[in-house]
Parts: sequence; C-alpha cells; structure tokens
Amino acid sequence: MSNKELATRKTKSFEIFDKIAGTYDLLNHILSFGIDIYWRKVVIANLPKREKLQCLDLACGTGDLTIALARAKNVESVTGIDLSKGMIEIGKKKIVAKRLDHKAKMHIGDGVEIPAADETFDVTSVSFGIRNFPDFKKSLQNMYRVIRPGGRSFVLEFSIPKNFIFRGIYFFYFRYLLPFVGNLISKHKDAYTYLNQTVEDFPYGQEFADEMTKAGFKNVRFITLTFGIATLYIGEK
Repeated sequence: MSNKELATRKTKSFEIFDKIAGTYDLLNHILSFGIDIYWRKVVIANLPKREKLQCLDLACGTGDLTIALARAKNVESVTGIDLSKGMIEIGKKKIVAKRLDHKAKMHIGDGVEIPAADETFDVTSVSFGIRNFPDFKKSLQNMYRVIRPGGRSFVLEFSIPKNFIFRGIYFFYFRYLLPFVGNLISKHKDAYTYLNQTVEDFPYGQEFADEMTKAGFKNVRFITLTFGIATLYIGEK
C-alpha cells in the first residue's frame, strides 16, 4: 500500500474498527500476549499526583484505557470518545458490567478535532490510536488545548525496537504472523495488514517526542516499553 493510499484510508479507519469490533478485545489480548495490561498500568502510574482528575481518552475503542483510568483512585471522571460506533457500544457495556458508569462515559467523537472547550481536562490520553488519525499533529495541538495548566497528556503507541535481534522478531511478527491471525479471526480481509502498515509508517521515539514539543507540550519525555515494542510519551502544560 502506497503512502497516499495509507493516508486516504486513515480518514475512514473507524469503518475498519466497526467491522472488527466484535473480535477486537479477544485479538488485542491474544496478539499482545496480555502485555497491553502492563502498558496501561504504566500510564496510571504516571498520572498527576493530585485528586479529582478529569480525563479525556481519545480513540478509546472498547474502553480498556478508559476503564483503567476510571479505576484509578485519584480520577473523578473519564470521558472516552471514538468515531467507531461498534467499538463505543461494546465499551459502554463493559463500563456498566464493571460498575464504573458513575465515573466513566463514552460517546462518538473525533480524536483530531476534539469537541471540547479549552482547558477542560486534567488529563488527555490516546492508546494505540493516534497513528490512525489523518492528522496526528493537529490532534496533539488539541490535546494540549483542552488540558488545564499543570495537566498531562499521554500517548501510548507501538514503536520499533532498536536491538537488531528483537527488531527482526518484531518485523516477522508484525508483517506476517499478526496480520494472518488477525485477519483470519476477525474475518476481515486486510484489517490487521493495514494496522501493521500504520505502525511502520509512524514516527516514534525522539521524533514523535519532538512533535509533542512543537504542539506546545513541556517536559516531554518517553518511556520505552517491552524492548521497544511500545512507547509511552508524556507531555505537560
């Protein structure tokens, strides 16, 4: 798939997630070997150390990070937004089942434009979704816009390991094994092939951290997770 085709497809990536919503959670845990649970714990461990945090979770999907945030003791409320109706409906059911509907809510919303007033939240977050945005730089600008002074933003995203051994294993897994298993179980012809291509096409490490700085964030830093398979980026206002 060419860069132009990939960019065009990102504008309607939510339609892919609508089609794979029913198997998304199962595949997410299987294909990550459950490591994604640990990655979300790292996000929670880095929340601002103050009470009654109000959070906005972008591209929330079926709500795994939204739920993790809602479970944090110093979080008062979490709003999850996503353009995929299928994902949102599943997420809402999960929130109710876990009895977190008094703290968390989810609705349709654009993670690029972010339909929220300036300085509304203490925390903004996006996990494994920003690489699918048609304009991730604009999303970063809006993530900065909607947090209050002293607020913090988190971007959890896949990255590429630097170690040549892990890098080789990574590319084999992401280019061949993951697309094969993902497409087979989801019964979608190329959803997981597309998702793999968005990983290799996306900036990571210092390059992405620099984009956060350009968007206005201060004290930008990043934490490499699981040999570089994923990276957590943190910026403040």
